[in-house]
Amino acid sequence: MANFAGYILGGVFLIAGVAKLRSPLDTRRSLRDLGFPFPKETSIVLPLVELLTSALLFIDPATGGPCAVALLVAFTVLIFSRLAAGNKNGCGCFGAWSTRPLSYKDIVRNVVFIILGAIATLG
Repeated sequence: MANFAGYILGGVFLIAGVAKLRSPLDTRRSLRDLGFPFPKETSIVLPLVELLTSALLFIDPATGGPCAVALLVAFTVLIFSRLAAGNKNGCGCFGAWSTRPLSYKDIVRNVVFIILGAIATLG
């Protein structure tokens, strides 16, 4: 079960990282709109971190799980704070695929991913 959860989450991070790299201008714009500092640099680093997290989840879910949970908690806090501030710009979570306005559905989705990360970590 732990490996399966890690592989699912690894696929999610793989898709997210590749999608961001395929549309760097959209990624930069989304990061800027969300209030990220240094959106140009972050638009390069973030997808690479997601791809490395994906690789860890595929190689060793118990090691990749905590990395994924840390990223997902940070993303979830960011989404919640943006929603609370009235910012509903698209998150760009999956590159150009995710341009719809932010909603609490994004938080629910991330909580499900966090649970998968916990399962992968704890086995």
